[in-house]
Amino acid sequence: MTKSRDRDGRGSHLRLVGSTPGPNPPPPAGVDDADTTPSVAVLDTLQETLLLDLAAAPPALHPVIAEASVARSAALLADQLWPAGRPDEIGEVERYFWADAARVLGERRDVDSFVLLTSLARTVGPAGRLPLQRAHLSRGRTQDDVPDWVSRIAGFRLTSAIVSEDVTGDGLSVVLDYDDERHPHTLVVFVDNNLGAIAKDVFVGPPVDRVVEAYQRGGRVTVRTVRPATAAGIILQAIGQTRDHDEPPVTEDFEFFSGLLVNRLTQLPERPVRPPIRASLSPRQREQLVEEFLDSPYAASLPGDAADIARLWIDHAVDRTVGGPLRVSAVLVELFLANWLPQKVLADSTYFGHVPLVVKAWLQFAGDRTQLELDAVEEAVDAVDVWTPALEAAALDEPIGSVSGERVFLDETSTDLDEAYRTLSGLGSPPRPDLDGLDKSQAATLSVLAPHAWLLAGETLGIAYATDAFEIAERLVREAPDLLTKARLSTWPRAIVWHLAHHHRLVGPGEPLTPHSLAADLASSAPTLRKTTKLLTDTLVLPR
Repeated sequence: MTKSRDRDGRGSHLRLVGSTPGPNPPPPAGVDDADTTPSVAVLDTLQETLLLDLAAAPPALHPVIAEASVARSAALLADQLWPAGRPDEIGEVERYFWADAARVLGERRDVDSFVLLTSLARTVGPAGRLPLQRAHLSRGRTQDDVPDWVSRIAGFRLTSAIVSEDVTGDGLSVVLDYDDERHPHTLVVFVDNNLGAIAKDVFVGPPVDRVVEAYQRGGRVTVRTVRPATAAGIILQAIGQTRDHDEPPVTEDFEFFSGLLVNRLTQLPERPVRPPIRASLSPRQREQLVEEFLDSPYAASLPGDAADIARLWIDHAVDRTVGGPLRVSAVLVELFLANWLPQKVLADSTYFGHVPLVVKAWLQFAGDRTQLELDAVEEAVDAVDVWTPALEAAALDEPIGSVSGERVFLDETSTDLDEAYRTLSGLGSPPRPDLDGLDKSQAATLSVLAPHAWLLAGETLGIAYATDAFEIAERLVREAPDLLTKARLSTWPRAIVWHLAHHHRLVGPGEPLTPHSLAADLASSAPTLRKTTKLLTDTLVLPR
């Protein structure tokens, strides 16, 4: 089952007049040049967008693409032309626009404008439905050479729905089956549990029997049939979660098909059934789960901070994702080790060194409790080794307090480790490294190493040196990944700063820094920094 991506490379789905520089396109055939109402300009843009979308899709999908294109354009149009004001004012502007649009399209005679009129008449909401339907009915009596597929626009009937869930709990797919004698199809909606159960992707799939067959052939999923109203409730709630994000990480297909999806689901004869409210774990329940873990054979010989680390895992799984703390997932391991924990906790290498041991034991404990397939547990356990470098790179060289192995939480209002540093140094936001072409281990290392080099250089030497430090860290991971094993990961950002300070002659008599003071600022020893920096400059051939 593959998704069509043939729309890449063309302009946006809706470009209102004046928003894009360049020559105006000629009016479509059959347009009266004397008609210059605002509706004409916007309708020409809608028609151009529709034609581009149809040209990029296979003919069998034209009825669905036409419905989706117009639904998306109408939603964008509503946001831009009547986004604010009292309800009666919004309704008046909307009714006027669609009445004028119906008049304009009703007077045209070309086939392309009839396709647009058909799509609008079957898609637009109550404010414009009646005049558009009247214009469509009037033109339909005399319109010639209309392709057969036009009659099927927005005419599909939802017959069944299934939900497919990954056994690791990373997400679920809701599959809506639409019956059509010429082109039966499905709409597939992916809900990402690792991002708070947002709707992340929507695409057109093959008939439902082929979808089920593909899921069963792939394995590691459960498939169940649900009522259409239940499926609608799951999807609409997930779309609501998506819209709560300022910049949700959705696919291009989600942007294109979400309007069609909402239109179809809100027009079902049955009212959508809201999913049950997800139960959360109270602090006492979380502590009880930690105690059960520590009493299990899996916790034997774990270090003394195992309870603390297990509780952090539970808090992350419950508060940041959907599915609960007993979910065993390689993706969840990545999020915890490479993202959330380094942002949440400041700790030395002793504490962070215990985390992989505890997480592996927890995954085996959770897999046993949930009777998960052994290969899924092993996959998650293996992911711990892949993402451990992210923790190692974030570890502090020196203990936070007087005792090694301590940890402190960052400010609860902060979601970013870098933000904690910026509050001290006044630095801006670090750039994001390019991870293309890297394997998971290298990407995990670079995603932590480069921003930390940037921050350390900016805080120690000044903002002007942050970019150079970032670029050297990127080169180190990409060009000499084997070199990283010759020193602790947390030493490399310090060696980069040490190199920059000496290269720019910031160290020495009469300069702001001495070797002793710079080493102290970097929380390392001068001999270690000299040795590591020599490895760095010799391998990458950096100017001395």
